[in-house]
Amino acid sequence: MDNDISFAEAMLRRGAGLLDAEADAPGGDPFAVLARLLAAAAATDAPLVVLSEGGSHPALFDEANRRAGEPLTARLAGLAATRQGERATMYEFDGTGPLTGNRIVAALLRPEERPDLLHVYIAVGRLRGGEAQITVPPALLRFDAAALGQTLGLLGDAVSRSPNAATAALAHAAAILPMEGHEQDGMPAALLDLYWHALTLASVRAASGAGASVRAAGGAAGGLAGMIPEGNA
Repeated sequence: MDNDISFAEAMLRRGAGLLDAEADAPGGDPFAVLARLLAAAAATDAPLVVLSEGGSHPALFDEANRRAGEPLTARLAGLAATRQGERATMYEFDGTGPLTGNRIVAALLRPEERPDLLHVYIAVGRLRGGEAQITVPPALLRFDAAALGQTLGLLGDAVSRSPNAATAALAHAAAILPMEGHEQDGMPAALLDLYWHALTLASVRAASGAGASVRAAGGAAGGLAGMIPEGNA
């Protein structure tokens, strides 16, 4: 049964159930909060685009994995160019390192009519009996690509030479906001890396398709940004 649906689909089913019940997500359950948020985005701002590692678009994930091995100083320009045409996009991929055995869903939502402002949520978990179960509570990262671009312009070549300058520029453009139920004593390094990987996926997709949005019924623009997704909610 667990192979019949994806982790992302199981998340959306749970959120849809909460919407159908017209009930708020249970208090203290950040995964239920996130599932309901994604289901609401799919219901009101469809299509919610779902792209999965191992699906029909391996180039997106291969390029993001390649970029993840580069130093931060080399990745900042790409992150500053991150744009998202859709209101919501989900990327699903396998965990590595300490998260091996987990499935990861990175959900990127635009809170405003700005393609360069994104809220990033990470869900880490597994499927059990067709139900999505999280192993690490999610948190929210608010990322302003335009602010990062402005900072890079002010710092100039210093960013490419100094990891400290690069880190400071990124910190100026991003803020992590723990959701209810998350430990308050710091963000695990493996989870923090997933946020930057999610944004790298978005930046690769935008760069490869010049920011064109995916169209649910096909006939999309060229490049990875215009590719037909594995699924729409």
